[in-house]
Amino acid sequence: MLPEKRLLHNYFRYPAKIVNIVHESQRVKSFYLDLGFGLDVKPGQYVMVWLPGYEEIPISVSLQEENIIRLTIACVGDTTKAIHNLTIGDRLIIRGPYGRPFKLTSGNIILLGGGYGVAPLIFALHKVSNLKGKKLFVTGARTNGELLFIDEAKKLGAQVIVTTEDGSAGYRGVVTDILDSIPFNEYECILVCGPEAMMKKVYNYILENKIDINAQFSLERYIKCGLGVCGSCVLDGLRVCRDGPVFTLDELKGTSFGLYRRDSSGRKISI
Repeated sequence: MLPEKRLLHNYFRYPAKIVNIVHESQRVKSFYLDLGFGLDVKPGQYVMVWLPGYEEIPISVSLQEENIIRLTIACVGDTTKAIHNLTIGDRLIIRGPYGRPFKLTSGNIILLGGGYGVAPLIFALHKVSNLKGKKLFVTGARTNGELLFIDEAKKLGAQVIVTTEDGSAGYRGVVTDILDSIPFNEYECILVCGPEAMMKKVYNYILENKIDINAQFSLERYIKCGLGVCGSCVLDGLRVCRDGPVFTLDELKGTSFGLYRRDSSGRKISI
């Protein structure tokens, strides 16, 4: 008999049955997967997802409740397109969870994300919603139809601020356009996830304005193994798959964060 909760260590893979699919936007779906046992996963961690016939990819967990995990997946390539074509009753192969999660505490917290980068943030909001302190959920997208988890964040008691590039909802522009309007001095912690260029602007804003806040950034890199062995995700000696994906502001100082990433061949690509 499987224990009530367990880690999917190393290369142990488990089939997970799709029990529900939610169309979040035109190119993003949330897949609710039943592993048959409780998964010990924390906000900010990810699992490796494999659909036989395609590559194995890292996906952040956007919710975990008992035996069910939710993976919010954007259709951006061949593998994710194939996953989007699955239906309820189909299975994905899962291993993990991996990586260092967000460090969550009580207090006033900002959760700031862009696009589908809000996936680990909404999971974090679930965990802190019952803790003392106010919660500010800030997110942006190209248009109203691409905003994710707005109603869910409101139900969890967070104040919600949105931006859209076309002005179809909230402020017109991108998330970083409204940083001056966020009362950072009222918050002790900020969790950030989304496009790296956006996160770097938040990072620079905090440094340039000497804001005293516990800033944590969730990075996305090309991850192959999830075990810290292959080195495909290394950021100036930091293994994003194991040392991250969540890093503090101080840990990112002096690195190439926001400057370049690597593709599947290891070639540097400017961000």
